[in-house]
Amino acid sequence: MRSGMLRDFLALAGRSILHRKRRSFLTVIGISIGITAVVGLISIGLSLEKTVTDQVGKLFGYNTFLLVGGDPFSRHGPSEEAFQLDLGQVRGVDGVVAVAAVRQENGFVTGLPDETGKVLRGVLPVMGLSPELATDFRSFIGGLSLEKGGRFFVPGDAQQVILGNRIAKDLHATIGTTVLIEGADKKDHPFEVIGILDAAASSESGGGFSAGAMMPETDDTLYVPFDMMDALFGKSKDVLLTFVKTAEGTDVQQVADRVETALEESGYKDASSVTSNDISKQIGSVMGAVRGFLAGIAGISLVVGAVGVMNTMYTSVLERTREIGVMKAVGATNGHVLLIFLAESGLLGFVGGAIGVVLGLGLSALAGILLPIFFKVPLATVVSPGLIVGTLFFSFLLGAVAGLRPARRAAKLPPVDALRYE
Repeated sequence: MRSGMLRDFLALAGRSILHRKRRSFLTVIGISIGITAVVGLISIGLSLEKTVTDQVGKLFGYNTFLLVGGDPFSRHGPSEEAFQLDLGQVRGVDGVVAVAAVRQENGFVTGLPDETGKVLRGVLPVMGLSPELATDFRSFIGGLSLEKGGRFFVPGDAQQVILGNRIAKDLHATIGTTVLIEGADKKDHPFEVIGILDAAASSESGGGFSAGAMMPETDDTLYVPFDMMDALFGKSKDVLLTFVKTAEGTDVQQVADRVETALEESGYKDASSVTSNDISKQIGSVMGAVRGFLAGIAGISLVVGAVGVMNTMYTSVLERTREIGVMKAVGATNGHVLLIFLAESGLLGFVGGAIGVVLGLGLSALAGILLPIFFKVPLATVVSPGLIVGTLFFSFLLGAVAGLRPARRAAKLPPVDALRYE
């Protein structure tokens, strides 16, 4: 078909739409509502996926992975129990430059006497943290902000402790004072307080990938150097979480695989590695399913819009029956008439789609503004050219398909009957 004839068909379809402005407007609105919902929901989903993926990237960087117990991506998630792991063996794997671990136990703690002489005693969570967390894995403990004058553990620290903000007040402890932690030997071990968690950081912890999310940090927790956990609670290789940093220029996944292999050969079969790529894939898979589900729900309104296009085109065929007879009388074929009406219905869908794309992107941008305000959740705005082009093509195709049956009816009208139609 010549391009000039196609332009004529589209021009004729455009004039016909403008001739019935109100009806065409209502039909376009039906399509645009559905497209707005689809584009808005998919764009918000893409924005959420990018936001979470960016946060994971900032947390892990390009050379870090985790070791956790069990399969972190199984139906039941990672094991909540500590798993057996030899940190020295992990450090010896080719490509590993730093390892840090987290271990948690419950210990009997004794604080300082208050002004009445009363001493708080009780069983509290005691968490062992490797000093490397503050140097090589700082992004993982971002939520462990300390009050002024405090510091994190350094290599060589032994009987030092960092207190949660609330428990520091309950124990009447300040930086430089001493609290007692009873060990497995039933003896009280003195620990010097070198830091207290910042109150604001403690209240905001638990959001995103931070210490509050990856380690069970609370205001009631005491933190001691990781190596002291053996002295307090007995020799053990149990850890909750292990952070591994790889050498510059190495492939993180390959190093993670080597670590898993080395541990498995030594009998540690419960450890699994988690890289940023693993998490990104899981995020993409979950968000893809969510976007598909939301788009399917929004697609119901597209069906309603398509019915509106079909109804409009049927009405158009009835109103222009005589015009169709004239076109056929002067030489228009059935194919020409079919294409004219398909172009008209497709143009209705396209215009509705264009309006819907603009409104959908506006809805996504509005969500990007409101979510940080009301829910304190940053949202990266994503504009997908593929989504825009695909939506416009789909809306034109939807309109054309919806108008196919009315267009075929128009094309099959006998010229004589059409000319006599009143």
